Amino acid sequence: MATKGTFDKDSKKMRELSLKRVALYLATACLCIALFWAISRKPRDVVTPSLPETSPPIPRQIQYSFTLQNKTNHLLKKAEFWTYAPVKQTSTQLCDNIKSSHPYKLITDDLGNHVLHFTLNDFPPYATKIIQIKARVLLSDKPVTEAVRDIKPYLKAEKYIESDDPVLFNTAKKLTASSNLKTAENIFRWVVGNVRYAGYLSKERGALYALSHKKGDCTEFMYLFTALCRAVKIPARCIGGYITKESSILKPGYYHNWAQFYEDGAWRISDPQNKVFMKENSNYIAIRIIKRPQDNPMLQFNRFRVQGEGLEVKMN
Repeated sequence: MATKGTFDKDSKKMRELSLKRVALYLATACLCIALFWAISRKPRDVVTPSLPETSPPIPRQIQYSFTLQNKTNHLLKKAEFWTYAPVKQTSTQLCDNIKSSHPYKLITDDLGNHVLHFTLNDFPPYATKIIQIKARVLLSDKPVTEAVRDIKPYLKAEKYIESDDPVLFNTAKKLTASSNLKTAENIFRWVVGNVRYAGYLSKERGALYALSHKKGDCTEFMYLFTALCRAVKIPARCIGGYITKESSILKPGYYHNWAQFYEDGAWRISDPQNKVFMKENSNYIAIRIIKRPQDNPMLQFNRFRVQGEGLEVKMN
């Protein structure tokens, strides 16, 4: 038979257990209220960007080759050759595979440029070597958002992009509209309507040349559009590469320059020489973002670089 003392002890334990449960329920409720308050206090004017709906990636295979020849009558102990492969990633492009007939070292600079470095030892006199490169790129018709660590370099004046010139600045200012996108379109249309294609020019002349002479090749069209954008604080950059609607073998004469401007979190294509603005994205394969960062071994060379006495190179 249970005694009175036993009942008292059991009753006390039950009260203690009930109190602990109540405290646990209260703590959980407080935590939920605190979380709800924290979420509801998030500033409503802050919009978190999201990736836009994108079209399925379009695979494209490209290949190109170079002929290297030792023009001397002696053995080259060490010959070196550098060239570009498709840019690692842009708002409309992803390079996911690179193959070559010869071993290489892959170098990726701060801009995402892919540089292939070949070392050829014991190159016989008068001998010829052919380096073949194949790459697979995934292209998109719709640009995706692309974070830029530092946008300032794409707003500055530099060689061939004389955005700080007073005449160029005044021209850009007259084209300013209510939004950056409309301003960029105005600049594009102005360049298309006022600059004449003069055929291939072997030397770069830059934005001011195109503005003053109203003529140039694709390079000058690119530089002028970029400079006019930068003059009115629209980030813009220069691109070198190829236009191809299908997998193909790239030839040196197909090389082309165009511009990109940064709008709504993505790089947008502007090719005034071909009258293409923000369309046909999957036809453009970027081989080079034209800027010379300190970690790029190509130095001042645009398409390839070679080192070795008497060594000559040509793209096939």
